[in-house]
Amino acid sequence: MGDALRIIKKDWRLLASLNALYFCVIVIGATLALMSPSFHLSMIRLIGSETDMSFSSSLLYALIITLPSIILPIWGPIIGASKFFIWGVAYVAPIPGDMTLGSLLPQYILMLLQGEAYIVAIFACVRQLTVALASADMGFRRALKEYIKAVFDNLKLLVIVALLLVAAALYQVLLIPILNGFL
Repeated sequence: MGDALRIIKKDWRLLASLNALYFCVIVIGATLALMSPSFHLSMIRLIGSETDMSFSSSLLYALIITLPSIILPIWGPIIGASKFFIWGVAYVAPIPGDMTLGSLLPQYILMLLQGEAYIVAIFACVRQLTVALASADMGFRRALKEYIKAVFDNLKLLVIVALLLVAAALYQVLLIPILNGFL
């Protein structure tokens, strides 16, 4: 855990930039949903109106972001962007009577927790990509050594991803039912 926090502390600007970028992706998706209600409804029908944001599905998604990125580092940012775009289109804009603002508010917090977990996974992938690009002129042996180190850093960051997903799962199981009762 300490190594993962040192990595984040060292490259906090990159993590902050990724947070801003992926927030913008959600806003773009939400804007498109508001501009095109038929697109909004078709996306909801495509993925289902209920969010399946359980720990196991969220962890699987984080692994889908991270593991293929060991071989193809650009994978994580692209797959992550698609998830954030879908969230923006499907879940940010309320639908009167079905997905009201009151029922979505607790989901927004869940998306924030899970989204941060995904962003940390994407952060690991982007760091790995920058190491690959920066070490391209170092010679094969040294470049490979640096890349393998970046892969291990990527795996260390998965501890933080898992902790965020556990927090999201606990929030989903314990607090969302209570909040939905009040809203």
